Amino acid sequence: MLTDVQLRRLTPREKPYKLSDTGGLFILVQASGSRLWRMKYRFGGKEKLLSFGAYPEVTLASAAAYPQCTGTVGTWREGHECRT
Repeated sequence: MLTDVQLRRLTPREKPYKLSDTGGLFILVQASGSRLWRMKYRFGGKEKLLSFGAYPEVTLASAAAYPQCTGTVGTWREGHECRT
């Protein structure tokens, strides 16, 4: 499971890389240094990829809560409330 300290210490490499959390959630670290939240899931038997913001704009707590908020509409940001 990822921690905020780990996320702050991530450094870019020559090629993009991922660090996994739970439930398909991972952070993609780009060669430019940007850290992007992604989530893999399956719908209709096909693998899908959901993108919902950059760290630290979207915190670890927000990213972890996002999959539980299936009824949210619009862009996910810190402080956004779940709507079901």
